[in-house]
This record gives sequence, C-alpha cells and structure tokens, in this order.
Amino acid sequence: MTRRSSTVLQLLDSLQREWPTAAAQIQPAVLLLYRARDLLFDDLTETLAPAGLRPADLDVLVALRTRPAPRQLTPTELYRSLLLSSGGLTKILHRLAARGLIDRPAHPADGRSQLVRITAAGEQLLDSLMGRIVAHEERFLATLDPAERAQLTQLLGRLVGGS
Repeated sequence: MTRRSSTVLQLLDSLQREWPTAAAQIQPAVLLLYRARDLLFDDLTETLAPAGLRPADLDVLVALRTRPAPRQLTPTELYRSLLLSSGGLTKILHRLAARGLIDRPAHPADGRSQLVRITAAGEQLLDSLMGRIVAHEERFLATLDPAERAQLTQLLGRLVGGS
C-alpha cells in the first residue's frame, strides 16, 4: 500500500467491514481521484509558497499567459474560464496587481471596465517557476511508467471530456 492510497484503501476496507451496503455502491476510483486531487493541491501549495503564490494565483497567471498577445482577458472571461466566483477573482487580482504581476488597462470598448493583463514580471515569474512545477508533477507521477502515464491521461481525458 503506497502513501498516496493508504487512507482511501483503509476507508474502503472499513466500509467493507462496517457498512457493506455502502461499500457495494461506492466507486473506489472516485475516492482515489479526490485523494489524488488533495495530494496534488497540497504539494502545489508548498511548491508555490516560496514564490508567494497560491494555486489560484497560478491559475490566473497561466490563463493570461496562454492568451495571444497582449495576453489579456476581461474579468468575466477569467472567472468563467477558471470556475471562480467574481468575488474570489477580485481578491486574487488585487493580490497579483499589488505584486506587479498583472495590470488593469482600461477596456477599449467599455470605458467603465478594465481588462486583466499579465505583465512582463508575471511572465518572468511563471518562466522561473516552470522547473518547480515540472518537479511537482514528476513527484506525483513518479510511480507510473510512461505507458501508464499515457493511459492515465487518456482515461482522465475521457472522464472530463471538454471540461
């Protein structure tokens, strides 16, 4: 039993012993996916902490960095694409703007609103973090060989579809 799955496998074992009717209905894969997400999130949080970023900050910066120049979106486009609330996004944008990682130019078509654009400093920070992010992913997937990684990618892709 690996460190990653022991908690879930112990839970499944307890369910089988103590609540067999539930155990017969529970999908172990879903519990393992939840656990995998928690482990990835916790490790990413630790990976980003030295740079003063949180995972949601990284999500915003990456969403902007992957746009064509001038690498900007409206706040509405951002929160819809990242599945964030507008209030949650506002806090993230204030934090990133205070660090100079994004700026907020006026929207050319709507003078009452502002766009969100990644700055050169934001792009440089992302570039500097890529090695740590790749190492984070490698740590998580280390027990899988390349064929297993490809299979996992294919299966998860089918599960999430176009999400």
